Amino acid sequence: MPAISTIRALMRLSFSNVEHADVLVDNGVTGIGSAQGNAVMLAADGVMPWHARLVIDKRGMILEVLDKQARTHVNARPVVERALLRLGDVINFDAVAVMLKPDSDAIIDTRVPPETSVADASEEIGRVVLRGVSGAHFGKTVKVGTRLLIGSGPNGLDLDEPGMAERHAVIGASDDAIHLRDLGSTNGSEVNGIRVRNAVLHPGDQISFGRNRFVLEAPGYPGRGQSMPTPANMAPAITQTFDAIQMADPAPSTADDGGTGIWWLIAAAALIGLGIAGLIWFGNY
Repeated sequence: MPAISTIRALMRLSFSNVEHADVLVDNGVTGIGSAQGNAVMLAADGVMPWHARLVIDKRGMILEVLDKQARTHVNARPVVERALLRLGDVINFDAVAVMLKPDSDAIIDTRVPPETSVADASEEIGRVVLRGVSGAHFGKTVKVGTRLLIGSGPNGLDLDEPGMAERHAVIGASDDAIHLRDLGSTNGSEVNGIRVRNAVLHPGDQISFGRNRFVLEAPGYPGRGQSMPTPANMAPAITQTFDAIQMADPAPSTADDGGTGIWWLIAAAALIGLGIAGLIWFGNY
């Protein structure tokens, strides 16, 4: 097993059948195969000596297959050369299944407030969708809206899964956050590979209900580790913007200033334009 860096790892490799202890992975290259010299050595049938490698850099997480004879799949889909990965993906090195998880389960916030009704859907809520990446809904998008029921029944997202209740869970969106709430299911759900019942969701999260996997697309909502802008944290920036405008000290005007008055008006208009742009920027983010 490779040495664990003291720097907080980006993700964890979790082996479904415990062929290997969990491995924390940082930026860089992680070789996987049956030969000595791999960071993750798997002595299992079908795993090639130099099977594949994980590359984590500014581009994201990438799986590169090193042996053309290697049987490799991501979320049950074959990979011949490379694939872009996300948390919650399941990689199969022949029969060895590995799930990509956050380095700590605690990164998923399971503190979800009681469900409340939302009368009107804002523009942001209208853009919240689930994009299927595995299962019967692969390549399709499902609108979440203010509330999406998930289960085996017809009134919502109908999933054909063994043991799936008619009312499994619900995803609700408000102007402030998106929440997954369990409705008394047997096994719960997975968010980025972590088994949960309730969870605060963020754009890019992968939500799994058995074989059916979806990525949450939610423009305008904060990413994991970020928070929605509020009037309280917008006010200082707005005040600073208007202070900057007011600090402009124009030269005293005269009856005949040779055109400097016009230039001052242009400069003041430019500053006001910058202030309005700042308001729009902070309003969107």
